[in-house]
Amino acid sequence: MTDLYSSPQRRFPAPSRQVTASPNIDAAVATVVLALRPDSSDEVLAQAIAAARRENAAVQAVVFATDTTTAPSTSSLAECTKLGAALAEAGLEYAVHRAGPDPAEQILGLADEHDAAVIVMSTKRRSPVVKLLLGSSAQQVILEAECPVLLVK
Repeated sequence: MTDLYSSPQRRFPAPSRQVTASPNIDAAVATVVLALRPDSSDEVLAQAIAAARRENAAVQAVVFATDTTTAPSTSSLAECTKLGAALAEAGLEYAVHRAGPDPAEQILGLADEHDAAVIVMSTKRRSPVVKLLLGSSAQQVILEAECPVLLVK
């Protein structure tokens, strides 16, 4: 008998969303997670680089296009490679990932998987009514993160 209420079993592993990475990223002992919107200020990247240097850490970055939990948040490959080049220029170990269907879950997963020292996240200012109706990835990360979260506008 078919169980219609259980979650479907995946036949194949989910594809990796990693776009680019430095050669020694797997050897990193500390991690800073960066959640970056392409339209955010340069200050977000500057804060993430400063945090990585302060913690002597690598950067695991997620590039996401929207901050709502109701819209697809796909990001362009060009934005991901541009971020990878900036992190390489800063002399950091890094991995850059495209956002999945739920950026907050992906950010929290990376933070948990790599025992992140801090999450640096770009946000977009919205009214309380819009946040209530659409939700916010930043709100979800703040509520569920087990490490400090630095929000930069």
